[in-house]
Amino acid sequence: MTLTALIVTYNRLDKLKLCITASLEAGFDNIVVVNNASTDATREWLDSLIIPALHVVHAKENTGGAGGFQHGAAYIKQRVECDWVALYDDDAYPDREIINIFKSRCSSTYSAFSCRVVDKEGNDCKMNKPFVKLPNSLKDNINYILKPEKFIPNNLMQSECVTLSFVGTIIKKDVLVNSFEYIHSELFIYYDDVYFSHHLNQAGHKFIYDPELIFTHDVSIQGKSINPAWKTYYLIRNLMLSRSFFSYGHPFSYFSIFLRMLKALALLPAQEKKSLYFYYLFKGFRDGCLGITGCRHNGKNQ
Repeated sequence: MTLTALIVTYNRLDKLKLCITASLEAGFDNIVVVNNASTDATREWLDSLIIPALHVVHAKENTGGAGGFQHGAAYIKQRVECDWVALYDDDAYPDREIINIFKSRCSSTYSAFSCRVVDKEGNDCKMNKPFVKLPNSLKDNINYILKPEKFIPNNLMQSECVTLSFVGTIIKKDVLVNSFEYIHSELFIYYDDVYFSHHLNQAGHKFIYDPELIFTHDVSIQGKSINPAWKTYYLIRNLMLSRSFFSYGHPFSYFSIFLRMLKALALLPAQEKKSLYFYYLFKGFRDGCLGITGCRHNGKNQ
């Protein structure tokens, strides 16, 4: 059994160095790094490395995590022989024993494994936690507010899930390379993994959450504060765009979208730059209504 790491990076060279070191220590057979047109010294550093397992793909433009993972999957389809592919960003670090544990727990029943993702303090990263059921109906959303633990897996055992995160997913290569068109690169970042996994669900694929498979995520969004504020734009816009990607079985009902919008608005007092946060929230709502996609924030930083 062979495993490939697929890492997307943009202008975070210090974190990328830690990420590649951790990936080598974990023992991946191949490491594919998609450099999303970084403007720092990332390209030069990657080109200076002499590592047999390393494959470097330099993108011509920054298409965000969504475009980077799509680009990397296309590269793996053509250039890399393996059985499984682990997807994660440059600020995520696989546990040293993750491959050994995966090989002992792997099952052909599942098309993908969702790993436990923790922050540097060892707390679960909520943004990377999969759902065992998406709260869609009115009843589900009320229950999710009152008892969220019914909709997300616990850390005591393996649990089947219905969504995946692009930080900490190990997926069969053939499933990834035959479905990467479902990674909507026009989203740039956020919800691309949810919609990709929902497409796979509709095609009959099964996923499982395994808390013994661990990634550490040096995350910038944890709790109520969203920093930098421009990330709010993609959280709102891409949520609203969800209805356009599915002809049936939408991942979010109109009521679910409305509640998530209210939650984003309720987080305004917790933000460091309240006026900028509100600007991106409003802009995301407007562009979502208009169906505008792609990279839309100033500076085009991932």
